[in-house]
Amino acid sequence: MKKIIIFLLLILNFLNADISQYFPKLEGRVIDEANLLSPEVKKDINNILKNEENKSSNQIVVVILNSLNDYSIEEFSYQLGRFWGIGQKDKNNGVLLVVSMKEREIRIEVGYGLEGALTDKISHEIINYTIKPNFKASQYELGILKAVNEIIKATQGEYVAKPKNKEYNQNNIKVVYLGIIFILAFFNFITKIIKHKFLYKLSSALIFTFAFTAFLPLLQDIFINSVIIGFFIVIFLITYFMTNTNFDEMDIHKFQKDIKEKGFDINSLNSKDLFNSSNNYFGRSGGFSGGGGSFGGGGASGRW
Repeated sequence: MKKIIIFLLLILNFLNADISQYFPKLEGRVIDEANLLSPEVKKDINNILKNEENKSSNQIVVVILNSLNDYSIEEFSYQLGRFWGIGQKDKNNGVLLVVSMKEREIRIEVGYGLEGALTDKISHEIINYTIKPNFKASQYELGILKAVNEIIKATQGEYVAKPKNKEYNQNNIKVVYLGIIFILAFFNFITKIIKHKFLYKLSSALIFTFAFTAFLPLLQDIFINSVIIGFFIVIFLITYFMTNTNFDEMDIHKFQKDIKEKGFDINSLNSKDLFNSSNNYFGRSGGFSGGGGSFGGGGASGRW
């Protein structure tokens, strides 16, 4: 067994051997192959990182690459951190902030010893709510400066979680609306079959209301929440009282007969059964060198 493990490790090392030819030289705490940073900003970041290392021994390196040379940013960053040995050997307290310009990708790679402080969730927030908005606005220096400061705060236990940005909230709202409309449509279909007038009218009104007002959450900057809620209620009431519940005109008897012939009596269902089913459904995320630190793949990635 031991020989097999050694053999597999040798194969893994062989497969990863070529990646090191693309690694830049570790000549400081800021490696900028793409010349993205001005000399002044580069000096400022270097001083910030140097002071942090003197205070805490945490080693943080900013790496700006031209390209990943067909490697994933996760693999490249992980192998680069281990190759350089960023962080102290006895603490594994290194962090890499890696940016690749060609692929437009970002990675925060976290050493073993800092994974409890600079968690994957915090790394994700720094990338999505600090770096990406600035990078999309071509404010690269500002994005990196802010990210460096937030990484340091996280390693010191002083990081404050950010509220989710508007773009993220709007995307979530769209998904929630679609999910609600789909569930209501199914519920409406069942209540129509069992001829439950109240539930049919209720679900019909809710479907129309959600569909009609789906765009309103995107207009919260224009309308106050009370106006949106009032509009929602008005649409619901109008639809509710206008919904036709004359099931005899809906020609569903043939459908009921077909279902029953296949072994399922739709009339045996009642509203209690439906609510129980719903509950069950919802009950079921240059003079600088590394200190010999190691990495285990912790961190987060993103694109801009």
